[in-house]
Amino acid sequence: MRFDTRLVAAAAALAAIGAALWGDWWTVSWADGLAGAGAQGIGGSGGTGGLAALLPAVVLAVVLTTLTLGATGRRVVGVVALLAGLAMAALGFAGANPADAVVEQHVALAALGADWTLARTAVPATYGVLGLLVAGASALWVARPPARRVRTAAAASGDVTDPVASWKAMDAGHDPTDEGDRA
Repeated sequence: MRFDTRLVAAAAALAAIGAALWGDWWTVSWADGLAGAGAQGIGGSGGTGGLAALLPAVVLAVVLTTLTLGATGRRVVGVVALLAGLAMAALGFAGANPADAVVEQHVALAALGADWTLARTAVPATYGVLGLLVAGASALWVARPPARRVRTAAAASGDVTDPVASWKAMDAGHDPTDEGDRA
């Protein structure tokens, strides 16, 4: 059985959504204001205008879309996931800080302080690594798309026209459609 790279992309995208929504990407510290001294974190989704949560959501939507497409369609949407993964990596590794107005909007006490500083945490780098993981998995599935898994019911080999006999076989722990399993 060949390994399905869509699972890697989906797991990395889920972890990236968690990093975007619940991880503090920046820490705002302030002092010498009406509020005194303190610090508060700003999450990736709030500091990037929601882009940090949107990109992994695109990847998850693409992974779900691949379940209904043929090989060519899976390659096409795999390119979309690849681009989203690269954008996640760029966002995580770029080192850009949110605008001053965004910081003051999210951290009201920092706006009251006369002087505040913004420090970047390690969460964006983790987000960037997850983006590279998504991009790598997507590149693999573009190069070699995963096979479509079609499960069809096999033709019944046993006599399943008698519902009472079928129920009795199931109650006894046997598969009524398997000729070798019938008692």
